[in-house]
Amino acid sequence: MAQTKIKIRDIWSFRRPERVLFAWSFLAITAGYLMALMAKAGRPSPDWRELMPLAVYLAAMAGMHVVLVLIRFRGDPLLLAAVFFLAGFGMLAQFRIGSFAVSTAEKLSSFAFPAGMALMLIVVLLFRNGRYRIFRPLAIPCALASAALLAAILVWGRYYRGAVFLPGNYNPSDLIKILLIIFLSGFLARRRRDLEQTAGGLPAPPAHVLIPLFILWCIPMGLLVLQRDLGMLVLMNVVLIILLFAATGRVSYVVLGVLCAGALLAVMFTFSLHSQARFLVWLDPFQDPTGKSWQVLQSLSALYSGGLWGVGLGEGSPQCIPIASSDFIYAVIGEELGFAGCGIVLVFYLVLFYRGYHVAAGIRTPFGRLLATGIVTALALQTLLNIGGVTKALPLTGITLPFISHGGSSLVTTFLSAGLLLALSEKEPPVRGAKKKPQK
Repeated sequence: MAQTKIKIRDIWSFRRPERVLFAWSFLAITAGYLMALMAKAGRPSPDWRELMPLAVYLAAMAGMHVVLVLIRFRGDPLLLAAVFFLAGFGMLAQFRIGSFAVSTAEKLSSFAFPAGMALMLIVVLLFRNGRYRIFRPLAIPCALASAALLAAILVWGRYYRGAVFLPGNYNPSDLIKILLIIFLSGFLARRRRDLEQTAGGLPAPPAHVLIPLFILWCIPMGLLVLQRDLGMLVLMNVVLIILLFAATGRVSYVVLGVLCAGALLAVMFTFSLHSQARFLVWLDPFQDPTGKSWQVLQSLSALYSGGLWGVGLGEGSPQCIPIASSDFIYAVIGEELGFAGCGIVLVFYLVLFYRGYHVAAGIRTPFGRLLATGIVTALALQTLLNIGGVTKALPLTGITLPFISHGGSSLVTTFLSAGLLLALSEKEPPVRGAKKKPQK
C-alpha cells in the first residue's frame, strides 16, 4: 500500500510549537538588544549597522522555519527552538560586550554566527531521511582525519593562552569532536556484540576488537596531551565511556572507565605543571590572586555582584572579566542578569539536552542512536565544564559555552552538531528491500 504523502499544512500545524517559541524568543532577544543599545552613552541615534546582528537572527529564524515547512521536515520542533533561543542569547551577550561592533565587522570571527546557522540548515537538508548513515563506513577515516588535524595544529601552531593556535589565532581542533563521535558511533555499532562479552563481570572483548580501538583512540588523545588541551581530553574520554555504556548496556564499562580516568588524571597531575597549576587554582584561588588565580576571582566577583536579578543589561563591567567573549561569557551573564538570567539559560540547555536524548532513544539503528547520544553528551559536558569552571565548581578547562561563547571554529562546530542532531530527529523511512514480518 502506497504511503500517504504528507501535506504542507500538516507540517505547518506540526511545527506550531517551534513557531510560537521562535516568536517569544525573538521578542525577548529584541527587548534585550534595545536595552543594550540604550545603555551605550553618547549614541542618541545608533548606526543602522548595529542592528545587523538582530536582522540576521530574525532572517535565519524565519528562513529556516519556512524551509523546514516547505520540505515537509518532521524533525523535533522543540529541539530547534531551544537552539535558536540559546543562539539568540549568545548573539545578545556578544553584542553587549562589543564583539559585533561596527569597528570589528571586517573580522572573520564576526561571520561565524551567520555562517554557523547557514551550515546548520545545510546539514539538515543533506542528512535528513536517514542519509546520515553514509557516515557509518567512514568511522576509521574520521579517526585518522582527527589525528591528522591535531598533528597539523601541533606542527604549525603556536601556544597562546594555554592552547595551540594556527596563524591568525585559528584553532579548528573543535572539529575533532564530530570526527571522533562519528568514529566511535560507527566502530561501536559494528562491534557491539563483541564488546558485550565479559569475564568475571569485567569487560573482555576479543583482541581483534580491543587493539584497533585502543590504537585509534590513543593517537588523537596523545596529541591532545602534547597540546595541553585538558578540556578536550576530559570531554572526549567521558563521551567514550558514555557511548561504550550506550552500545553494550554494561555498567562495568562505566566503572572501568572512571578508574582509568582517575589514573590518567593522577599521572597528568604528577608530570604536568600545567595540570597542577589548574588544580591548585581550583583548590585555593587566593594563593595567587593577582597571577594564575586572577581569572577565577574576577569571574566569581562578577557573579557575586550580579546577585539575584543582576545589575542590569549594559550596566556591568565585562571589560574587567578575562576572556569575557569566550571562556567567561557566563560570568558576564551572571553579573548583568543575575541568578535569574543564568537560570533561564540553564533551563533552555536542559530542554535541549532532554530533547536530544529523547531523539537518540527513538532512533532505530544502533549507529544513529550512538551518533545522537554522542552529540548530545558532548554538548552537555561542554556546558557543564564551562559553567563549572566559571563558578569554581570544577577546575578551569578552557572549554567554551555552546551557542553563546564567541569563537569561530567552536561556534561553527556547535551549529554543525546541532544540525546533525536535528537531521537525526526526523523519523527514518523504511529501508528499501526490507521484508515485513508476516502477520499472525
